Amino acid sequence: MYKFRPYTDRIWHMRELIRDRVIQTDAERALILTESYRKNKNVVPIIKRPLGTYDLCANMTVRVEDFELIVGNKARTFCGSGFNPDWMGSGWIMFTDVENTWTLKEDGLYHNPEGEELRLTIAPEDVAALRSITEFWQDNRVGATADAWQPDGYEDFMRLEATDYQPFGIGLMSIPVGHLTPGFEKIINVGYKAIRNEAQDWMDARRGNLMGDDMSKYMFYKSAAIACDAATILIKRYGQACYDKAASCADDRRKAELMKMGGGLIWISENPARSFWEACQGTIMYQLFLAIDAGYPAPAFGRFDQYMWPFLKKDLESGALTMDEAQEIVDAFFLKANCFYGGFPGKLAQTTGIGNTYQHTTIGGVDRDTGEDATNPVTYMVLETIGRLKLHDPTISLRINKNTPDALWSCALETTKLVGGLPLFQNDEVIIPGLQAELGFELKDARDYSIIGCQEIVGSGNDYPAPNGVHAPHASIHYGVVFDIAINNGINPWNGRQAEVHTGYLYEMNNIGEVRAAFEKMARYILKWYVTVNNYAEYLTAYHAPHAALSISMEGCMEKGMDAAAGGCKYNSYGGTATGLATIADCLSTIKYMCFDKKKCTTRELYDAVMKNWEGYEPLRQQILSEVPHYGNADPYADDEFKWVVDLYYQLCTECSNPRARVYKAGLYGASDHVAQGYHTWATPDGRKTGEPIADAASPCQSRDKNGPTAVFVSSCVYDHRRFMDGIALNLRMHPTVLSREDGIAKLRDMTKAYFDNGGLECQYNVVDTDTLRAAQADPKTYRDLVVRIAGYSAYFVELNLDCQNDIIARNENRF
Repeated sequence: MYKFRPYTDRIWHMRELIRDRVIQTDAERALILTESYRKNKNVVPIIKRPLGTYDLCANMTVRVEDFELIVGNKARTFCGSGFNPDWMGSGWIMFTDVENTWTLKEDGLYHNPEGEELRLTIAPEDVAALRSITEFWQDNRVGATADAWQPDGYEDFMRLEATDYQPFGIGLMSIPVGHLTPGFEKIINVGYKAIRNEAQDWMDARRGNLMGDDMSKYMFYKSAAIACDAATILIKRYGQACYDKAASCADDRRKAELMKMGGGLIWISENPARSFWEACQGTIMYQLFLAIDAGYPAPAFGRFDQYMWPFLKKDLESGALTMDEAQEIVDAFFLKANCFYGGFPGKLAQTTGIGNTYQHTTIGGVDRDTGEDATNPVTYMVLETIGRLKLHDPTISLRINKNTPDALWSCALETTKLVGGLPLFQNDEVIIPGLQAELGFELKDARDYSIIGCQEIVGSGNDYPAPNGVHAPHASIHYGVVFDIAINNGINPWNGRQAEVHTGYLYEMNNIGEVRAAFEKMARYILKWYVTVNNYAEYLTAYHAPHAALSISMEGCMEKGMDAAAGGCKYNSYGGTATGLATIADCLSTIKYMCFDKKKCTTRELYDAVMKNWEGYEPLRQQILSEVPHYGNADPYADDEFKWVVDLYYQLCTECSNPRARVYKAGLYGASDHVAQGYHTWATPDGRKTGEPIADAASPCQSRDKNGPTAVFVSSCVYDHRRFMDGIALNLRMHPTVLSREDGIAKLRDMTKAYFDNGGLECQYNVVDTDTLRAAQADPKTYRDLVVRIAGYSAYFVELNLDCQNDIIARNENRF
């Protein structure tokens, strides 16, 4: 079995501080940006936004902790949080009665109520400051225009409650587009000065002579120059903070380290990185810069091992670093990434998980130029960091190809044993040709793909993919709701709302073809409306929410003189996800089996049972659960229904587009959306009751896969995974005994390889038994570091709400 290196004392100290964090929210960022926007109120957004970022970078608190090797903070305190008021106004303070529902303790801070999943604090003066700017941001938020007017029919669509667009929800433009992989490789290899010079040279050459479409390009290049200046001043301030820390440091070794860190930061504030440490620190600085600029919801780190290996290789060859020293830098990098989590109270923490930053990191895979396996020492280091420190974040995707070394498999599976669901296994042999066929990627760029957010597949530093819609988290259509509406003549039984189209009632349908036709009609109607709303948000985004800080690193933008939000990147697409289509497949199988093929009940009886939430129909429900074939058991009767519904979903996606993107990508993933969707999805014909979760991501319904993991893989391969370039998530839970012996590890590896050889795109494993999960519920302190995979993220099991915990427990426990 693979053996991990030890970690240093200061790394574990930082890890424990993060693990035990209580997040203090402050008003600093919000106040600085408010003053900047007041000063520049009438300046056009493409200039006003980077000017605001510059003011933030020049004035925000910068911190260097005594134990830090990689620096960068989003707020005044370690692991603290702030607000981006241009997007969210004064944030959750607007709807949280802190003064009356939180407790003011001796430390002078309000503390949120005991028992909530996330521990939060805020000072009274910060509450007052945030309340003082609420009125200003009501009319000056990016989303104010979208909230003021919407296309005809929007409100009727919203009231159906069949998507994440909900009445009285978070609005159409509440957070920025940010589900992508920024151009970290460009930043650390080119530097801000060279990028700024490119912009300035273009402007100087046309000073006083802007003709044709030159003005739009000028505005972009001006915004890019301001953004580069902002990044430079921010990083220089961190360099000076290291120097200041060194001046008062009594430990000679630490003093020298701080001086070296300060010099490195001053250098990379304008220039390309020269060393492994500078490359890692430069990547974190750019990530921090993006967070300050807009609070992007999921800026992935991309192929970290590929763009970092040349720097490490050089340092190892010159003797500047040892492997142990390099491992500590990687440890420090990912711990610092964990510090970027900004918690929010309430539903969001329950749905997206505590501590999840969505800075998805991709390792392994093939070389973009040669197509050969590209595994290198950094690949292993990333897995060691996650495994040794038992970190559930960032999510790690391991790209697998036919030549992936057995040693890497061993390291990956040992990591999986320690932290459930990490890494995710992604299949190069399916994804690379899929990107070429579906999105028109050049071979080199397809080979260089990375994974973001939950599971979304994107280009690295060249792709503006908006894979959750242009303003996430509007990612999902609730297909369980859609099915209920389809068999109820266009009426949502949850709320009684009638859609504009009618589909008939289940008891009027004479065969499974008519049931399928009703679902197709309603699914097409909902998806088209969903994309229409997204396209309206896209229309507003290009003007109101350009992203200069992001665009300076993205291939295509500087070349075209066009912001990423306007379509400047080399590749453009968008998309969504269909969480839990196994629920729909099982509904179709149930109707076909019970009503048409076996005639165990009439369509009227089944309809009445569903509409009454199975009350009074328990014998019928139990018959369905025990007799009807279910997806995930290698049974063509059920698997054919899954293939039909998945193929339909893909076909509907191909009918959608917008001016920036010709492709609306199909995905089969979710965060813990399957649990949240279940809360307001009425009962379904497969025996599921109102409020219960639907199937997670692309997985079978909970506990309905009875024939083991190979049967799940057989069922999963009935559809063409190459079409689903927004990503797929397939969860399996394995008993720990599987990975407790060498032959079990080999069997799991070989089973995964066989699945990939048969066309599987992705899989992820929880390695935990039911007894342990039950014990963790009873004794959270003992199991505080138990990590599990939900669907689109991993989490510490004890920090999940009870419904999410029970959802994990309900999944089958597989053995060999």
